[in-house]
Amino acid sequence: MKTATATQKHQKFPFCYLLIPFISVLTAFYCGCQGETFNLDVGGTSEIMEKSGELTENEVWDGRIYITDTVVVPAGITLTIRSGTIVGFEPIDTPSQLIVHGELYAEGSPDRMIVFGSLGRQREQEPAPETETPFTSTASDFGTMGMEENMGTETQITLTADPPKAGDWAGIQIEAESPNSRLTYCRIQHATIGITCRTDAVQIERCLLSENKTGVLSENTSPTITSNEFNRNGTGTQFRGSASSDVEYNEFTANNYGIICEDDARPRIQYNILRANYENAIVCYSTASPEIVSNNITLNVGWAVYDGGRLRDNFIQGNKQVGPNITELGIGTQSDQFYGVEEAYEPRNSPVTEAGVPRENF
Repeated sequence: MKTATATQKHQKFPFCYLLIPFISVLTAFYCGCQGETFNLDVGGTSEIMEKSGELTENEVWDGRIYITDTVVVPAGITLTIRSGTIVGFEPIDTPSQLIVHGELYAEGSPDRMIVFGSLGRQREQEPAPETETPFTSTASDFGTMGMEENMGTETQITLTADPPKAGDWAGIQIEAESPNSRLTYCRIQHATIGITCRTDAVQIERCLLSENKTGVLSENTSPTITSNEFNRNGTGTQFRGSASSDVEYNEFTANNYGIICEDDARPRIQYNILRANYENAIVCYSTASPEIVSNNITLNVGWAVYDGGRLRDNFIQGNKQVGPNITELGIGTQSDQFYGVEEAYEPRNSPVTEAGVPRENF
């Protein structure tokens, strides 16, 4: 594990050249999730800590954290991440991740969310035309970082960054032996899988998962997934094996797929909003049979529910390009908006008022 501040010397190219753009990227992250309540002193410290490798003792992360390679929280160790902290992952050829065998407590607040995301791939480029104003730096600008011996006084660096994208880092992986982990008021973006749950002892509440290939993956486990927003992911939430989570009071919007259930997964999907996803809202593969109760499933380009599931008391409207003014009133399993379901009882002709994220809590 390495820990460093902006005043220490670094011989490694990526960190020393990235430090100033990194601050700008972190500022953009925080502004993006906090709206107009941005506070430059996001964590009570101006230091940037560089992290990689296995933790050897309990740690508290606060402020700006720069991840250069995979970080492992071993059994018996607790990692606590304070409200307002920004954790930036440097894209590398083998995407880094946060692997938790011990305990993880990342608990933000409504106005000081914790942010996990990619910094974008930084690279040198040819000098820009005179009409452009890229970031530039000379040796004198790095005086407080001890870089004088590595750069001539006439050296000029022009830096640019590829925009962050899904898959830039692997995600947060909570292993089976973790006794307890909790994430609240976190924004998780640009990962292959935002959170992988391999134990039941995970609570994911009031988080925003955006621009990941998959937001949350449960493998044979039943984590708590409550009051979150899944937006612009490849898949919002995916269940495999015998996963049987309670998925309640979430919103799935503008994902490719809202929820995918595989194998023999049987989650209870209740009081959610699944709206305007680009394919099917809920997909069932193999013998998966989720219980789908009291949801609002509207305006999805594909089916409301595809090839499985037991439906009761849902408001289903305007899916499969049927049209925004058509309310699903089908009886039994016959419908123009869902396909191949096992049961479909008590369809509603008005939305479920309790569905979605409770706004007073987010």
